[in-house]
Amino acid sequence: MKLTQIVIMASMSLAATAALADTVYHSVDENGTPVYSDRPSSDADEETVELNIQATNRSAIEQEKKSAAELAGAAKIREGYEAEDAARAEETQATVAEQRATNCAAAKKRAEKYNTNRKLYKPLPNGGREYLSADELDAARAEAARTAAEWCS
Repeated sequence: MKLTQIVIMASMSLAATAALADTVYHSVDENGTPVYSDRPSSDADEETVELNIQATNRSAIEQEKKSAAELAGAAKIREGYEAEDAARAEETQATVAEQRATNCAAAKKRAEKYNTNRKLYKPLPNGGREYLSADELDAARAEAARTAAEWCS
């Protein structure tokens, strides 16, 4: 009895394999509907389509899934690094903006001081003072204004 069942199963298996044709015929019926068949029809406009049937390679599929999962993991790590870099860049921008505002305020104060004082001096190494000439005073005021404009722009 078991031998008969095995023979029947083997025959059915072979018949099922035989049903998978390597060639398919494509035509269009009178209603415009595409028709695919494993046997040629009498239609002259019939097209032959060759099929490449391959067995499923389960280990290759598993390897592809594993590779995709590894790529997804690497992408998450990269996204984390990019987020850290963006946060660091934002922090740096905030620090630079703060320093720039501080320097702008100091430059404006210096320019205002230079413009309101009638005389300016350079301190000497011995503690004395050397007052600037009118040309030196104009140059110092122009430099202070340029520096303020540079920091505050």
